[in-house]
Amino acid sequence: MNRPLKRFLSLSSVSLLLGSQTLLPSQPAQAQTSLGANGCPAGTIESPSTNLVANSTFTISPGAVGPLAPNNPASFTSTTPYRGDGVYPSDDVGGLSIQNGPLTDPTTPAVVNGRGVTAAEALQANVGNTPINTYLYSNPNASALTPGVPQSAFPNPIVWRQTVTNLTPNTTYNFKGLFFNLLVNTGAPGSNGVPPQIRLQVSTDGTGTTFIQPTTTLNVGDGSAVPGFPTIANTRQAWIPTQFAFTTGPAQTTAIVQILDEANNTFGDDFGFTALSIRQCVPNTPPLGVAKQAGTPTQNADGTYTIPYTITVRNLGQAGLSPQLDLFNLQLTDNLAQTFAAATLNSVTNIQSATLAENTGFNGSSNQNLLLGTDTLAAGATATITFSVNITPGTGANGFGPFNNTTTATATNQLGSPVRDQSNDGGNVDPDNDGNPGNNNTPTTVSLRPGGPTGSGAFRLIKRITSVVRNGTVLGGVNFSSFVDGAGDDDNAAGFSQLQPGNAPIGQINLDPTTTKLQSGDDVEYSVYYLSDGTGAAIGVSICDPIPLGTSLIANSAQLRRNNGAISTAGTVFAPLAPLPAGNTCPDANNQNGTLIFDLGDIPNTAGSNFGLVRFRVRVN
Repeated sequence: MNRPLKRFLSLSSVSLLLGSQTLLPSQPAQAQTSLGANGCPAGTIESPSTNLVANSTFTISPGAVGPLAPNNPASFTSTTPYRGDGVYPSDDVGGLSIQNGPLTDPTTPAVVNGRGVTAAEALQANVGNTPINTYLYSNPNASALTPGVPQSAFPNPIVWRQTVTNLTPNTTYNFKGLFFNLLVNTGAPGSNGVPPQIRLQVSTDGTGTTFIQPTTTLNVGDGSAVPGFPTIANTRQAWIPTQFAFTTGPAQTTAIVQILDEANNTFGDDFGFTALSIRQCVPNTPPLGVAKQAGTPTQNADGTYTIPYTITVRNLGQAGLSPQLDLFNLQLTDNLAQTFAAATLNSVTNIQSATLAENTGFNGSSNQNLLLGTDTLAAGATATITFSVNITPGTGANGFGPFNNTTTATATNQLGSPVRDQSNDGGNVDPDNDGNPGNNNTPTTVSLRPGGPTGSGAFRLIKRITSVVRNGTVLGGVNFSSFVDGAGDDDNAAGFSQLQPGNAPIGQINLDPTTTKLQSGDDVEYSVYYLSDGTGAAIGVSICDPIPLGTSLIANSAQLRRNNGAISTAGTVFAPLAPLPAGNTCPDANNQNGTLIFDLGDIPNTAGSNFGLVRFRVRVN
């Protein structure tokens, strides 16, 4: 009785009153450039890199009450006095106070009401995704007699000032903060409902002598549009982003930045602010990188080879503040037919990914898309997908390789523009760490010849008939304990000498029908010996064997012996006509008479642990 073996498987700005042109020139005299209140220019976005503003959410107190001296712990100065932490800076004195959470005017709580930034507000304004409880309450001194700005209620409207360093010349930055209208009432002008009027400024020379500023800004809480944030409503009792983009001069590395309160009466000068930042504007198309790694090719019993591949794809946009660096509609394409043109491409199996939507119809030929194309790859995220390719070597000069393969990754950015990359050999999409995976695109090479780029991953399978029982007695006249040398040299491989007993894959290849004719009721035992003796481990081993027609599998007879250890129950039985698992390479796809599959996992190539056998019995019908 002859049974062929099959098969082995691998694996806001702010609209404000204009100030005095003498004090606050609207046009810069130096090379520093004002880009306006819409934030970073089109095609760019705030980088999640280091924020140049110190103590940006006011978690550090000045440590003193009164005028703020330079170099105080809070890292800012003001022309209004500091009243202390957590106090209400009332109109009779005015000033600043760092708050932590809710605050109301103790005398008129229905007029003033403050709170921290919610996680939703922070995320919407692109300042992170966690709540911010700390903020600076500004209520400038209302008793001033000499306003610094016409119609202003205080002498010098600079409520916050800080010197920033480490700027890069000729570089665009965005100066941004969140502002909150602390006044509850919505009455007419002159009542407690006048919106605060805020202006951001940046010095043109780093000395604080001259400044640039947005020409149009917004009054916090007046219901007008928020420049650069069309989805955010400019309402009272909500945190509103205000911003001002500027470009440094050709030698500028330092700037003085400040916030002015230009309220024209005491009923519009109560506001809070936090989450101040100065960040560089960078292209909003983050690099997309892809790498491809080949595992050790494994030789199967039928002469084919199975090659496992792992593809790694990465969004090199820095994870952090903004979802605008996410990449959409991710796709990986792979032309395996072209790669294995000198061989025969049989199948693609075991397409798996923990996070990506695999295209189970991918075959590398008529269907070259590995994904469904619906995935979003978040900034900073990395994902992988694995699959195995089964090929038959060709007869030509390159029939055994080398086979060069490249995967192409494509996606779209938030503006719908395409981004792409070609794979680099290995697991690192950007091995030179220059942030540009486009200059790393070495093809992944596989050779089936010993000493090739990936070595030889030989995995040998030998099948033998090791017993026939008739009427309870082992059939006489047949030596099932001897070694029979079959065609080829697989059963002569040195590693099989580790098998006990016999130091070889013992058993009969065939039963002579003239002298040993099987009868109904005979029990036949098959043993499949395996040996991993390539230059690397055999990955994701699965052995599939259909039950021969005219026989029935004997229940609970499927067994496994690893190395020379104890025999144990193993294998998965698929009843006749039952669907077989996806990615299998069983010879009978219809599973007419039932099938056994043994999933063995990874088999090392180390002597002593690289061999074994699986075994089962059938009864002749």
